[in-house]
Amino acid sequence: MDFRRSGQLDERRRRVLRDELAQPADTENAETASSGSGSAKGPVRAYSPAVLAERQPRVADLLPVRPFLAVAFVLLLVTSVAAIECIHIYARTLPVVNREYLAGHEYLAALDLSARGNLGSWFAAILFAGGAGLAVTTLGIRAHRVDDYRGRYRIWFWIAAALVWASIDAATGLHDALGLLIASATHGQVPPENLAAACTISWVVPYGLLFGALAIRLALEVWSSLPSFAALCVAGLLYVLAVLATLEMLPQAGPLVDSVVSSSLVLLAHVATISAIALYARHVYLDACGRLKVHIDPDKKKPAKKPRAKLKVVKADQDDADERPAAKSTAAAEKSSGEKSTAKPVVTFGGGTSGSSSKATATIAKSTAKTAVDDDDEVDEDSDEDSSLSRSERRRLKKLARREGTRRAA
Repeated sequence: MDFRRSGQLDERRRRVLRDELAQPADTENAETASSGSGSAKGPVRAYSPAVLAERQPRVADLLPVRPFLAVAFVLLLVTSVAAIECIHIYARTLPVVNREYLAGHEYLAALDLSARGNLGSWFAAILFAGGAGLAVTTLGIRAHRVDDYRGRYRIWFWIAAALVWASIDAATGLHDALGLLIASATHGQVPPENLAAACTISWVVPYGLLFGALAIRLALEVWSSLPSFAALCVAGLLYVLAVLATLEMLPQAGPLVDSVVSSSLVLLAHVATISAIALYARHVYLDACGRLKVHIDPDKKKPAKKPRAKLKVVKADQDDADERPAAKSTAAAEKSSGEKSTAKPVVTFGGGTSGSSSKATATIAKSTAKTAVDDDDEVDEDSDEDSSLSRSERRRLKKLARREGTRRAA
């Protein structure tokens, strides 16, 4: 009985699990699904909800956003170069290669970085292919920048195309074939003793002009990211040294040392280029998300605003000292007359006793003072005038002073 009960429980668990996995795609199919047999009509989903598109990682999520991941990414690439060089040195120093070089070297060509189709070429091809993917990701983000009116983001399309070509070239060695075609087209029949030098110069010059101009334009693009710009400068320096080593313009120290130096310079230059692109892709992603840290100097003061000009009563000259008492007396007379005139309006309605018509007549006495005064005629509180005078008296004094000044100027 216990075995039967345990078997029935297991069967029920399998049935419940099958029902959860075989869920209908929409609500209508869920209603029509049969509950007893555990089967469902219509299309069903045999996977968990984690397979849905909204739960899948995006391409931008693969970028090394955290500083630790960015540093680990660069160190991983440098360590890979060191491992490849160690394998190359070990393969070149084997006893079988030294004693029977012609017989054993062909079997170790994949580990020899001076041969074609070696491990270093594969690593370079992988690097450039990944760099092309990073360039396309950067293009997808940079295309939405609102202040890029001239469309400078299109440089990343050409960067991606150049990296794809570099990936193919690193894996197959097309630059040698291109150099041979250019040398034969320009110089005709090249002597066998000068063929290697002519082919090398024929592909180095076009590559230097084309990729050099593209690198300068890329440097202007990544100028806002200091780590990316520094990595790109290091890559340019390493490429120059690699070209000098290819042209045999560096000091020679032996076949093994020369091969290690030239291959290390080339691989490290590739690593620096891809690191520059990856660091700038990280910079663009953080800028698009608004997560870049902006340095604000707290000691920097805001520019002081210009003080608004205040109207002040201009002092009269000593020649006008005799005229001020007269002006004050005039102002006092106007003040007394103004007080009389500013009395409340008197309204009288005439009746039949005055002999006028039955209509009401009103007489309103208004003051002669002006009611519309501009804001610019306001007098400063720090005026040198007597504080016993009212504001209207100070205005009249100021107007009299202006009139006297215009008369003198005339």
